Amino acid sequence: MRRKDPEYPAALEAAVDILRGRARQGRTITYGELSAELEAQGFDSIPPHRGIMTYLLEDVCLHHNQDGRAPMLSAIVVNKASGEPSDQFSSLARSLPFSRPADWSWRDEQQRVFAECREG
Repeated sequence: MRRKDPEYPAALEAAVDILRGRARQGRTITYGELSAELEAQGFDSIPPHRGIMTYLLEDVCLHHNQDGRAPMLSAIVVNKASGEPSDQFSSLARSLPFSRPADWSWRDEQQRVFAECREG
């Protein structure tokens, strides 16, 4: 799958729904689990590493968050072995429009995501 593909917007909405559901529970999700859940919903061309997953998670963070001020939803997506988001997530957080400060941490971002999803 590519961003230009007609099914991409539906895959993005599905990813947002999956992640919000996990965040309401205060739980993280691995890249592999997200890929498997998307596959179960019919999006079978989103492998857990690199490629389209990277772009999908960037777009998840921008979903209804064009100014980057809201918590970055993909902060709860973690590597199975390390329990941490990928280095690409930290790079994204420091780029526009997110521009997280020098003292920012992905753990703080996860807590913001959990808090916002429980409230909303």
